[in-house]
Amino acid sequence: MVTSNPARCRAYALVAVSLTATAVLAGCGGAGRPNAGQAGYVSVTAGISQVVAADRQAMPALSGTTLQGKQLSLSYTGHVTVINVWASWCVPCREEAPDFAEAFQKDRSKGVQFVGINFEDDNAAAIAYNSQFQISYPSLQDRDESLVLKLRQIIPATSVPSTLIVDSSGKVAVRALGGITEPELIKEIAYTLTGS
Repeated sequence: MVTSNPARCRAYALVAVSLTATAVLAGCGGAGRPNAGQAGYVSVTAGISQVVAADRQAMPALSGTTLQGKQLSLSYTGHVTVINVWASWCVPCREEAPDFAEAFQKDRSKGVQFVGINFEDDNAAAIAYNSQFQISYPSLQDRDESLVLKLRQIIPATSVPSTLIVDSSGKVAVRALGGITEPELIKEIAYTLTGS
């Protein structure tokens, strides 16, 4: 006959809940050691890395349906493109969203394009998020994670938010794993535009 010990059951339940919470939180902004084992990435701030021109890799072609139901194929040549992977349920994403809206307003006159990749949200939640934070640039819907999978050589699939700044030749110049502030974003866009 097997008997159960209520104290032991509670202890196992507490451990299971703790491990689950850790796994969930690691998926939102958890990037571990962002530059470990990746040649060419030079850390400039925690989570933000610049890539010298000679070491930059080509940005994969991305296309899909925007939150508004329009088809969008990204073209990187001839201008700088900021790509932000986000989700409405992600706390660091919500913290950086006003900074992205502000940076977009400041830098679009310089020909800088902004595009979001919405990770796993249903359309209504994603549209409400953009409305709340007054984000007016397009976001591609990535409910099935196919776009994020195309970026797996550049960013970890569980690193939400992540930001890539692509130079005018279509190569990744800056990668930010985790949240980024508006001053950091403006600085990294300037680095990509000028090379310094």
